[in-house]
Amino acid sequence: MSALHSDKFRPYDFSHLCLGDLIEARQNQRVHHRGHIEEAHPDLGVFWIQDTITGSRRLIDFDSFEIFFGRPAEAVPATG
Repeated sequence: MSALHSDKFRPYDFSHLCLGDLIEARQNQRVHHRGHIEEAHPDLGVFWIQDTITGSRRLIDFDSFEIFFGRPAEAVPATG
């Protein structure tokens, strides 16, 4: 399943990874997953989101997708 991407998202800077960040995971400019980061393991190159497109929890690998984000005000820095 994929969706059209939103212009409100910009390329993700993994050095500022925060729990609560709203992300889009894209391949070939198509959104495959969108949701807020719930759990992160930056040292392993992965994080979990609650996917608003599929309705399920998804493990996102940094190397498998282009990641774009829009950060909500209540985001909390993630630790690895």
